[in-house]
Amino acid sequence: MDRKLKPHHLSFIIRKSRGFTLIELMVVLSITAVLGTFGIAGFTTYNQIQILQSAASDVVSVLNLAKSRAQSQIKPSSLCSSSGSLEGYKVEILTPKAYTLYLRCNESGSPVDNLVEEKTKVLPSDLNFGSNVSFFFPVQTGGVQTSGQIVISGYGRSKTITVNSLGGVSIQ
Repeated sequence: MDRKLKPHHLSFIIRKSRGFTLIELMVVLSITAVLGTFGIAGFTTYNQIQILQSAASDVVSVLNLAKSRAQSQIKPSSLCSSSGSLEGYKVEILTPKAYTLYLRCNESGSPVDNLVEEKTKVLPSDLNFGSNVSFFFPVQTGGVQTSGQIVISGYGRSKTITVNSLGGVSIQ
């Protein structure tokens, strides 16, 4: 006997398979929700890493600016009188969140630190410096008086900025 589908059986099969069942929709939505959760968590972690890296790069930029200005002996007349001599530039970290760039002039035999172009910067809200430290870049030496490290921590991670005796700055 020939077991071909009759035309009315074929139309029943086609009509029944037009939509999705509730279980199929629930499975697809569950998988989408799980993947979305992993995506959001990954983005949050990536964002935190980028905030930490950006803050460390900003500190390195200010340190390199101090070194560059000391080597080129840039002496802004508004910060250092014509009778005063430029001694160098200093980057100082005195609070857990802020760092400042100063110009040091020798006015009448005593050194005076002047804030350079309002160069006090603050770290993002969840980041902190590990300790208070300062680096002085004297003119004509091409280095730094005291080498050391700056640690920036936050979000369960940390970045270490190293300043060597020659004034070289690097991030680990």
